[in-house]
Amino acid sequence: MIKIDVISDTICPWCFIGKRNFDKAVSLVPDIDVKFTYSTFQLNPDFPKEGVNKKEYISRKFNENHHSTMKERIKSEALKSGISIINSKLDIIPNTFNSHKLIYWSKEYDCHTEVVENLFKAYFEKSKDISNIDILLEIAEDSGLNKEEIRKKFSEDIDNESIIEEERKNRENGVMGVPTYVINDGITLTGSQSVDSLVKLLKHMSSN
Repeated sequence: MIKIDVISDTICPWCFIGKRNFDKAVSLVPDIDVKFTYSTFQLNPDFPKEGVNKKEYISRKFNENHHSTMKERIKSEALKSGISIINSKLDIIPNTFNSHKLIYWSKEYDCHTEVVENLFKAYFEKSKDISNIDILLEIAEDSGLNKEEIRKKFSEDIDNESIIEEERKNRENGVMGVPTYVINDGITLTGSQSVDSLVKLLKHMSSN
């Protein structure tokens, strides 16, 4: 089995593109067993719980021309990956801490990657606020988790320290951006990779 630890954030378009590319690569080498585990990295760990105004954030962080070029590149790569919509129309950029809690809890079940996929789709394709507990409960249920169990976990506000520690370890291990892939606890890839290169990598790893 090839084990891939994916360090990502749920509002990162390149993480969504990277997931779809890896999914396609795995489908092209069906004789290879691959297990994905997703762990926490917040692009904006200092965001308030309610998120921040998107227009104000973008105007502060990016030059307008640069942002426009970046959006077109993301859209182009998303289409190649089979993602037709990758532009959230929310007025805010949400805080992702709660979404990472949902991913963390899903590791105990057989719907871990479904939760990640559905979080990406909710934010990028359906423009849903993935910091909102009600939205996260819908995603949990749609992914095969017990909605009431997850509701109880959120109401008890558990595992906050576990999420913080998971991210701290990722940063301590040198992760500075996402997506980052750690393969069999050794090889590290950064950034979204092409399907062809991922197929070659998987075949190489399985032959060793």
